[in-house]
Amino acid sequence: MSLDYPFWVNDFDRVKDHKQKFPLASKIFEYPVSFWYGERNGKEMEKIDYSIQRLMRRTAPQLPVLVVYNMPNRDIGQYSKGGAKTRESYLNFLKSFADGIGDNKPILIYEPDSLTHTGDMSVEDATSRISLMKEGLEILTNNCNALIYVDIGHSNWLSPEEASKLLNKVSNDKVRGFAVNVSNYRTTEESMEWSLKLCEYRPNDYFVIDTSRNGNGPHGNEWCNPPGRALGTPPTCNTGEEQCDAFLWIKIPGESDGKLNQGPRAGRFWGEMAEELVNNDKA
Repeated sequence: MSLDYPFWVNDFDRVKDHKQKFPLASKIFEYPVSFWYGERNGKEMEKIDYSIQRLMRRTAPQLPVLVVYNMPNRDIGQYSKGGAKTRESYLNFLKSFADGIGDNKPILIYEPDSLTHTGDMSVEDATSRISLMKEGLEILTNNCNALIYVDIGHSNWLSPEEASKLLNKVSNDKVRGFAVNVSNYRTTEESMEWSLKLCEYRPNDYFVIDTSRNGNGPHGNEWCNPPGRALGTPPTCNTGEEQCDAFLWIKIPGESDGKLNQGPRAGRFWGEMAEELVNNDKA
């Protein structure tokens, strides 16, 4: 075990409402889940530094898991589309975010899917995004003490060699490592094997795996609200591998992937799906 992290379990009123409305899903909120930050419904986030500072005071001496999800043209216009409106507003957002973290050392997952999506973009747009991510990571690593993991998709998206080449373009020596399987369903065993192969190309990296909904593995290649899924291993730093810092519930179990398979819009809590994940849990 390379990391000893003081996880905080969310006790906000919204969580209490979920428990009351969907009692069978209450098990989810017995464990630490992450906090996602980014533009929603066309509204830019303001005073993000104060929001982060309040969260840090609320959780102390424990720490939350944070997710930055505010890349311009986020999700390349798909179900989670949105993000900052301009390059300048994005970098200002990150500066404020870093100010809010300060000397605290929370886990921070950086921009799910944003780097891997460059393979679906024009050369010009991909080059611009890579440049922006590199600058964004420099802002974060130079202005706060967060443990930063760059999202690099999942084990069925890129080869470890392809993933390493992308990470080389944006990461720096102050970044802790990378995050795998965020919002996806690949098994922990498959994700671990893939990540360790990636570490052969980047031996100084550590990594985290999103195990929130991978208890039954994937449903083929279906990624948007596939049926019959289950909770995975609860958050822990006891992973059995030195370079694997933690299993995390980065995607909040029960939050929709998008308007497919009868799901609500992406990011909205879907009680029926949450209860299915709990009911199918083998633990």
